[in-house]
Amino acid sequence: MQPLVIDAKPQPVSIDPAKTAVLVVDMQNDFGSKGGMFDRAGIDISGIQRAVGPTASVIAAARKLRLPIIYLKMGYHSDLSDLGTSDAPNRLRHLQIFGVGENMTAPDGSESRILIRDTWGTDIVSDLKPEAGDVVLYKTRFSGFYETELDAVLKTAGIKQLIVTGCTTSVCGVDNSGRLF
Repeated sequence: MQPLVIDAKPQPVSIDPAKTAVLVVDMQNDFGSKGGMFDRAGIDISGIQRAVGPTASVIAAARKLRLPIIYLKMGYHSDLSDLGTSDAPNRLRHLQIFGVGENMTAPDGSESRILIRDTWGTDIVSDLKPEAGDVVLYKTRFSGFYETELDAVLKTAGIKQLIVTGCTTSVCGVDNSGRLF
């Protein structure tokens, strides 16, 4: 397949579809849905909700080109063993500010827990649901590379370029070496 040129500012960007994937970051109920963690904490989620439509457009275009779609979502084990040590900033922030692990009733009526894996809160928002063949990875820190399979997935697929979309991407786009992806 020929390289594609994306009209971007300050200059167009050329991508090789054979080496490109779309990375969808944190587009999950706890961040972008009414009744989710951010909403319950009083954080304005309207920006995340406005990102759903454009993200869906990017995903649809990528599917037409047969680009791999990789979803990153934040979620912890039910025992919070991956939240960090007792004095870790990540643990303190998530417990004190956001109530990670607390029981709640989700807007769909199901019993859930805030930011716990495989619950309503960590499900991808309904308009962006993954399809068969998509990769869905959990992360426990801002970085999608910290103790995840993301690097191995990208290397195995020969991915050299990422189209990053979703929410909270300004803090989630750094690998373990500190380089931006």
